[in-house]
Amino acid sequence: MKPDPIDRETLERLFEAANWAPSHGLTEPWRFIVFQGNAKKQLAEAICSTMADEGQDTLPGDDPRRAKIALKTDTAPVVVAIVCQPSTKPNIVEMEEIESTAMAVQNLHLACRALDLAGFWSSGKKAFHPKMASFLELEAPARCLGFFYIGYPANEWPIGQRRPYQEKVIWREHRS
Repeated sequence: MKPDPIDRETLERLFEAANWAPSHGLTEPWRFIVFQGNAKKQLAEAICSTMADEGQDTLPGDDPRRAKIALKTDTAPVVVAIVCQPSTKPNIVEMEEIESTAMAVQNLHLACRALDLAGFWSSGKKAFHPKMASFLELEAPARCLGFFYIGYPANEWPIGQRRPYQEKVIWREHRS
């Protein structure tokens, strides 16, 4: 990604697209925390703290993972924490809330592509760690599901490849 800034109006268009994801019971559980400028350095440090070994507060300065995290967060002009704030209504299943949040991110990703922006979702232990929840000031049952990096592409768009859909679809037809 290029480090070129993304204007607020464009970001708001992306979040408006995300906001139209479906959700069971109209709970709209997706939340986004946007990191730009120096706030990205604070996020990078929080990520480093989640990756520290037992007994360490954060990754040591010479740990190569620290440089990788810094590069990733510095390069993208915008990093978005993806948060699911599930409903506490008894008829709402938490998995559906997570799925709705993922659909909101899919909408965000499609909107990025439509506006010639690159984006990718990164997750893993760093997102799910209690230290990250604390850094993001989340209260249970809210949880971080990952980070979405947004920027202008630095290279030509890659040509995607997928296995044929036929390998992934089973047809069952009604037989009388």
